[in-house]
Amino acid sequence: MIKGTEDTRYAFVNGMIRAKEAKLLRKNHFDRLIEAGIDNFRPILSDTVYTGTGEFLGVLMDIEKQERQFFNKYCLHNEVKEIVFLPEAIHNLKVKLKNGDTRLLYDVDISGLESSPEIIEIISEYLKHKNIFILSTELDKFLCKKIKDLSNISQFFSEYFKIYFDLENIRSFFRARQFENSVEIFKQVYIEYSSISEKIFLENLNKDIDTITRIFRNTIYGNIVEQGGNYLETQGSFLKLERLCDEMKLQFLKLTRYYTFGVEPLFGYYQFKLSEIKRLRQVYMGKQYNIPVAQLKESIPDVW
Repeated sequence: MIKGTEDTRYAFVNGMIRAKEAKLLRKNHFDRLIEAGIDNFRPILSDTVYTGTGEFLGVLMDIEKQERQFFNKYCLHNEVKEIVFLPEAIHNLKVKLKNGDTRLLYDVDISGLESSPEIIEIISEYLKHKNIFILSTELDKFLCKKIKDLSNISQFFSEYFKIYFDLENIRSFFRARQFENSVEIFKQVYIEYSSISEKIFLENLNKDIDTITRIFRNTIYGNIVEQGGNYLETQGSFLKLERLCDEMKLQFLKLTRYYTFGVEPLFGYYQFKLSEIKRLRQVYMGKQYNIPVAQLKESIPDVW
């Protein structure tokens, strides 16, 4: 068993989390929603927490806010809070620097982040080169470095984010392959904390999918590379690759259901809940814009 923080202060809240986990949606909920029309969303979800009044997306936003407050109240580790909320702060900073729509902002203060020496240097360089892509990737690298350092709080977090970094590099690998300057792009986005060396990715950027599949076949990512890569080749869509990556992360997080103590169950539940809300929003918007049923089904991770 991968060791967690084993902090006994979480004994009470972990009992609450077990009850909350029992109320998470199952795949059959999503299957029914995908097959139904928007008007049937509330009847299908009548035995869940998603029965609030008003516009459905507003209900999702309210529940997301409640879950955020729950996590913030009971998380006693500042390192884990930073792991959870720093990506949102980085997102807010990107929106601000790009003069983006303020409606895209999370409710996270970024004043402390903006005064960080590393961030000041990244912004100073951006004011010189004015390259949005470089700005975004440099902020992402800053984020990954911080998360890598913070994840040392327990073996569980170290292992989870090793997988996270590997999957991000696999996603970036397949995306970079779509461009002529794939080598330059991949070098810019590669996360150095991955267990897969940059050399392996660079040597295979221009290889056919069968060769790439053989390279990864004996790794835990073999199925993702083979199925996601082939779907991309035949359908021209990243849908399956994205879904399989999400499934692997969520499958790992299911380990937290075997922990009695520690912050890990709280972190795992919160990630599952955010994923659930994200999928509900995705299905709802998909129905609004008449996205084919097959595509919506392909987007739902089978780990519920």
